[in-house]
Amino acid sequence: MKVKIPEKMQADAEWANLVDEIESVVEDTGMIVRVGSANDDRWGMSWNDFKRAFWDTEYRTYGGPQAGYCGLAKDLVVVLDDGSWYEEADNGHFYHRWAPTKRLGKPFEKIVGQSSSLEELNVDD
Repeated sequence: MKVKIPEKMQADAEWANLVDEIESVVEDTGMIVRVGSANDDRWGMSWNDFKRAFWDTEYRTYGGPQAGYCGLAKDLVVVLDDGSWYEEADNGHFYHRWAPTKRLGKPFEKIVGQSSSLEELNVDD
């Protein structure tokens, strides 16, 4: 279903075709296993079924709360056959993600503080 976008909204935002965006960021779409929800396998479909269903879907590339009814579902992911996936960030770009590796890494002492990462919390002053 194609959504008619009011002229005022068109002028205030950047728009993209969802299938075109995915095809532009995924080098080999033959690697796509499923497109659907991130947290479970309840919602999902094959890439070919997804393309057929959403070939004409346009969305606001700068999501977040400002996107309103024209923003992508926040849990939408494009899962590849190597276990990695693509997801959209609030800045409107799709990012390639991988599960954390199983290496132990450096031990750390701090986990709570005014920072958003273990690196920032545990760097020597």
